[in-house]
Amino acid sequence: MELSIGIVHHHRLLREALVLGLSQNAFPIVHQAHDVEQLVVDMKDVSLDVLLVEACRPLEKYLDCLRRFRRVAPECKVIMLDVPDHDETILACIEIGGISGYVVQEGSFKDLIRTVRAISAGESICSPRLANLAFTRISTLANRFYDVRTSEIDCLTRREQDIMEAIERGLSNKEIASELMIGVSTVKNHVHNILDKLHLQNRRSAARYAKEHGFVARHRSHRS
Repeated sequence: MELSIGIVHHHRLLREALVLGLSQNAFPIVHQAHDVEQLVVDMKDVSLDVLLVEACRPLEKYLDCLRRFRRVAPECKVIMLDVPDHDETILACIEIGGISGYVVQEGSFKDLIRTVRAISAGESICSPRLANLAFTRISTLANRFYDVRTSEIDCLTRREQDIMEAIERGLSNKEIASELMIGVSTVKNHVHNILDKLHLQNRRSAARYAKEHGFVARHRSHRS
């Protein structure tokens, strides 16, 4: 099946050179545009499988335009060209723009062909360097999430932590009141405060939250 490929580049000469080179490699270009804004308008009459788009400056603004394009054509695979060979820039293209692949500024035409073939076949090109960047970013984000969650738990009072532990153990309000020797209405007030502080919807989500974050083990270690 022949792919429907489009290209966005503000330099006409380079755009036409890419069209010629890709066509000679069995990748005919069916649509051209000088910027993403124009392409978004044109998408009313054009359907694309793959889009080749240059990495313009400022990159953040251009990625915002690409997000709007993705809303119009969610199934289209996007390959970004002329990407600066910087770790943060490459990650930004993947995280913010939903890019399926990229070719750095020092990349060759052969790199572009290889990337187009892989993306059009539903594959992803992931160099060891990119894999390392991705795993490092995931680890960083996971640690930030854990730190935020730990901070949220620490904001609970000792009594609220006791009740949170009891909720994880599956105790009812009446059972918690009996165990802690307080009134049922007091338990209800504490549960309301816990849900509010941890931004949770209900008792079930509180129990799930406590289990996912090993609350019982953490709370008991703090007690000892």
